[in-house]
Amino acid sequence: MNTQNLTIYPGSLHNHTQYSNIRLRDCIIKENDLIDYAIQLGHRAVAITDHECISSWVKVEEYADKIHKTYPDFKVIRGNEIYLCRNGLNAENFNKDFDSYYHFILLARDREGAKQLMEISTRAWKRSYMGRGMRRVPTYYQDLIDIIGTNPGHVIASSACLGGCLPKQLLKYEQTKSIELYNKIVNWATQIGKIFGKENFYIELQPSATKEQTLANRLLINFAKEQDFKYIITTDSHYLKKEDRLIHKAYLNAQDGDREVDAFYMTTYMMGTKELESHLDLTREELNEAYYSINEIIDKCEEFSLRRPLRIPELLWRPLLGETYDYQRAFRLMPTLEKFYNSEYKSDRYLVDAILDGIKLHPDLQNEEAYENLEDNLQRTWESSEVNKARWSAYYLNLQRNIDEFWNAGTIVGPARGSGGGFLLLYCLDVIQMDTLRETTKTYPWRFLNPKRESVLDIDTDIEGGRRAQVLQHLRKVYGEDYVANVATFRTEKSKSAILTAARGLGIDVDIAQYIASLIPADRGQLRSLSQCFYGDEENDWSPIKQFVNEMTNNYPELWQVAQNIEGLICGSGLHAGGVIFVDEPFTNSTALMRAPDGTICTQFELHDAEKVSLIKIDALSVEAMDKIHNCLDLLCDAGLVERKATLRETYENVIGLYKLDRTNPDMWEMVLKHKILSLFQMEKQSGISGIALAKPHSVDELAVLNSVIRLMAPEKGAEQPLDMWARYRSNINEWYDEMRDYGLTEEQIEWLSKSSAISSGICESQEGLMQLLQEPRLGGNDLSFADKCRKAIAKKQGKLFEECEQEYFKNAKEKGCEMKLVHYVWDVLLRVQRGYSFCRAHTLAYSLVALQEMNLAHNYPIIFWNCACLINDAGGNEAEEIEEDDNVYNCLDEEYYNEMEDFTEDDESDVEDSYDEDEDCDGYPVEVKVLKNGKKKKKTKTTNYGKIATAIGKIRQEGVDITPPDINRSTYTFSPDIETNTIRYGLSGITRIGEDLVKQIMANRPYSDLSDFLSKNKLTKPQVVNLIKSGAFDSICEDRVTVMSEYVDSIADKKKRITLQNMQMLINHNLIPHEFEFEIKVYNFNKYLKKYCKDGTNFKLIDYPLEFYQSHFDTDLLSYFSDGATATIGQKTWDNIYQKYMDNIRPYIKKNNETLLDTLNEQLVQEVWDKYCKGSISKWEMDSVSFYSHEHELAKLKDRYYGIVDFQSLGPEPEIERVFTTREGKTIPMFKLVKIAGTVLDKNKQKKTVELLTKSGVVTVKVYGVFSEYDRQISMKDPTTGKKKVIEKSMFSRGNKLIITGIRQDDSFIAKMYKNTPGHRIVQILDVNDDGTAVIKEERMEVPT
Repeated sequence: MNTQNLTIYPGSLHNHTQYSNIRLRDCIIKENDLIDYAIQLGHRAVAITDHECISSWVKVEEYADKIHKTYPDFKVIRGNEIYLCRNGLNAENFNKDFDSYYHFILLARDREGAKQLMEISTRAWKRSYMGRGMRRVPTYYQDLIDIIGTNPGHVIASSACLGGCLPKQLLKYEQTKSIELYNKIVNWATQIGKIFGKENFYIELQPSATKEQTLANRLLINFAKEQDFKYIITTDSHYLKKEDRLIHKAYLNAQDGDREVDAFYMTTYMMGTKELESHLDLTREELNEAYYSINEIIDKCEEFSLRRPLRIPELLWRPLLGETYDYQRAFRLMPTLEKFYNSEYKSDRYLVDAILDGIKLHPDLQNEEAYENLEDNLQRTWESSEVNKARWSAYYLNLQRNIDEFWNAGTIVGPARGSGGGFLLLYCLDVIQMDTLRETTKTYPWRFLNPKRESVLDIDTDIEGGRRAQVLQHLRKVYGEDYVANVATFRTEKSKSAILTAARGLGIDVDIAQYIASLIPADRGQLRSLSQCFYGDEENDWSPIKQFVNEMTNNYPELWQVAQNIEGLICGSGLHAGGVIFVDEPFTNSTALMRAPDGTICTQFELHDAEKVSLIKIDALSVEAMDKIHNCLDLLCDAGLVERKATLRETYENVIGLYKLDRTNPDMWEMVLKHKILSLFQMEKQSGISGIALAKPHSVDELAVLNSVIRLMAPEKGAEQPLDMWARYRSNINEWYDEMRDYGLTEEQIEWLSKSSAISSGICESQEGLMQLLQEPRLGGNDLSFADKCRKAIAKKQGKLFEECEQEYFKNAKEKGCEMKLVHYVWDVLLRVQRGYSFCRAHTLAYSLVALQEMNLAHNYPIIFWNCACLINDAGGNEAEEIEEDDNVYNCLDEEYYNEMEDFTEDDESDVEDSYDEDEDCDGYPVEVKVLKNGKKKKKTKTTNYGKIATAIGKIRQEGVDITPPDINRSTYTFSPDIETNTIRYGLSGITRIGEDLVKQIMANRPYSDLSDFLSKNKLTKPQVVNLIKSGAFDSICEDRVTVMSEYVDSIADKKKRITLQNMQMLINHNLIPHEFEFEIKVYNFNKYLKKYCKDGTNFKLIDYPLEFYQSHFDTDLLSYFSDGATATIGQKTWDNIYQKYMDNIRPYIKKNNETLLDTLNEQLVQEVWDKYCKGSISKWEMDSVSFYSHEHELAKLKDRYYGIVDFQSLGPEPEIERVFTTREGKTIPMFKLVKIAGTVLDKNKQKKTVELLTKSGVVTVKVYGVFSEYDRQISMKDPTTGKKKVIEKSMFSRGNKLIITGIRQDDSFIAKMYKNTPGHRIVQILDVNDDGTAVIKEERMEVPT
């Protein structure tokens, strides 16, 4: 290739897409747009190198396949921008003075190279940690040696941007001219060349308008020539075109405020040759050399595919019973079983015995009907396995074992979920608990498995949300840490989020942003897009929103421009609700792994991409009903009302196994109708409550239909709701018949429809019903595949697909001579109610059986047990949440800026004196403080979510259930039922400072007769005892709380038995020495000072103040002066004689008034202890100790109207616009009507800037933007004598503080807000409420003198 003719830029090999946003806002390019624009610019190729992320790779490959039809020679190269660090770097040993996260580019030359990149990325993510405000993902040099160095030639590397090691060090060398540094740089490059092969390492230049990049380019070229390395030019694209720069700037600033991004990002966009060269100070020859190298890389990189056929891993399977079966008999009963028996696949053969084991264990399957159904299921499984080229037998066996392990991990597993509930083979294998043959609601196996459908089977399972982490950890132990991973998801900027994000980036007032965002409606929980709001949507019959259009067009066109461009962008990662992937080979054969924000290991590919690279998930979804049922079973076992079997599964089956349940008891169904069963599964929301009232179900079948009907929606605005229609038809079925007659149906057609199992009282409510009708011969006899396609089109409102199905349906019916009136009625009336959403019947049946389990628990046992189970769940299980805190807090800036930042740490408060001096944490839970090698602290604490507990208590109180204080003899760890009083007792672990170990100790040493007995049996700190008393834990065995507290305080006060001169300091502190002894007090204090600070052998050395004091009051002849005359000494014995003489003046007074002084002093000592621990009313005590009120709210007597306080619940979900302000530019700004709410602080969240406030009507989340830290800071002052800090004012958001907050309600939250001219303060503290309802209010925070 002749370099003199290489005058066209071949393309950038360092570019970012939206996937670089998974850890911080970085890029506004979507991957397809990047590829399209590279082609438009005439490039030969484009490389995608997101920040430590390969998540785009499958989508990029698919799009590349698509564009190859038109541009066959264009290449899309897949790579990764890693952070290259020294070996062993971690959170504990990171040193900002010499450690850096150097950027480094890796490009996959082939499939093996892609695998190597996935291995490197996986290693980095597994060792990742939180540091400086974000997750750090370091790649070690050893990783490159291990993975690439042992098999080089498959990966190309380049030195990256100014954040790379090579450019940074060269710039540093340019400043220092250190030969030692230069030698290190040469050695570094040499080692990199050895790892990758020198021919596969390239030095990277970039266009720039900055002097630094221009200098770096020259240094890099000189270095490349000197060391014989090749170099390339890349654009490090973060936005697509030059005109997108301001959009990108706003997007980045939305996260980091007023951030300087212009200089670095000025030229980080895709460029053509002419524009690129205008930003480079290079010769023609140098440009040609760079272009040559780029072309060389493009030619080296092969086209390869990550996609592989679906592969079902062979995991550990449930051990077989080892029985000897009559296989020939089994083959006669189920002929397809013989195919599996003779299969070449191990899983097929294993499944045969697993099925026969299942039949043996399930007597209800030992009949002709069961064999026929199992044969049908086996046929479907075999055919689908052949069509999909995947052994579903392995999938079944894996799932069977997983279900066993779910139970072994300690979670209850739901009876069934989804269409798999209608597949008898799954019941045989214990994957589900529902025997479809024993149920009267008709389900169909074809809804679950259509052999002709090419798609992955999807069997979902419900487990307890509270034990989800426990389950996943158990699975990792069973299968191995490296063979289990969750499935990643990616968050995107929805329409409202795009408005708010863009407004933050542009500096538009948050009120305006929230107002405009509030104009975006949601339809059935789905937000409309910005385009639908602005232009309307003909398909959905939505008109443009006039006010939104006006704001975007006339007032904030810049907001419209930015929001449109960032809507839909990936803005973070998350976890699939239930998806878990198991493998029997390294994950890196298919995908790289990473960590979700909470640290969970997950795939770097989202679900559909993971499936395309051969992975298959198993869904374990968190359902609170499972938690509540488990809670209830535990409570019943603890109370001895049911027997706790050897395993959870056995206990569950014995008490609420599906076929041991009472299904018909009229009293039980009456409880349902009267809503006496809290949180009845799927019926707890208003739609379910209304549905029960209208439908009055008295059977599982009726409940299953109701479960479907309440999900249906009216086909058009103003039309009758399906639920109302169904209730009307159930009340009088003739109304349905009359409507069919009015439509024009014949009597015979009416009779046929009325007998159809697809219809329930005039409503086709289920997916099976829809598919069943479409397959009816008199409606065209459509095949199962078409029926399935229609189900998707109707349920998901897919416009084009729906129209296609509709046309095909009517065309087929007409061609077959069907009665078109009937055909139209079915499509236009019966099936129309499913437009938008519907359930499959197997699912609603399974979920109705869960409700039946709850009904049995609530009916067959004292209902307080079920109520308590619900409360435990809603309160978060009363379990502590682990929080890992990084002692250093950093602003989230872009990657390139991190290493230039100064550390930002909060003031060191290790020497701050707090009001409690006991050595324990705030809530009594163990606190692990790890001191890192660099001196930083990393804390792992456990905290109780008092906001959640208070919310749950408020909710259950509204249902008429009373919560009583904890009881030292009867309370358990968490809430517990009291059968005698039909109330729920508060748990001991919910008391402030009472940790798990102490609860165990208290429960082990029961019973207690009184406080003294309790104290003799347990070792506690003073605050722990105080909080137990405050909470009411001793109410049942002692007198009233105040008396008990008084006695305890009296016992712990440091009372004196006699008074002598040794108590002088205490007498002084308590003002018990008369004024006539003022000088004696000075002498006493002077003596203390001499002994503490002036000792010099057997003398006291006097300088400055001590010398002046002595000279003013005592005999100077006793002093020995130094030569300077400013220092003197006095013998200690000499001084003591003087001191005792003055003390002799006061001794007679103390002796004479000893009894009075003793009584007065002890009274004051007791009062000090009381003031320290026990100030306030009993209501305040309850807030201090358990964060809820058994007695009235502390603000119950507050004159709300006098202070303008309103009930949060009385406010509408959106703030009221009081007036509209028009700026000079003609923009309109809404001014909201401000209101005040008042309550007690329960919790705060520094990251989210929120406070949980317990008002008189419930818990409110308050968002405090902009000024959170001002109100949250703890104010302390240093004591000049001791040098220690003393807390003089705690955070206003400390738990227990009572606040009045001004602001607005926005949805379910309250936003603290004030305008410039609003009188008063945004947040004020109520110190006390007087008897007349007025309050003592603190408006200003304390100022510390400097």
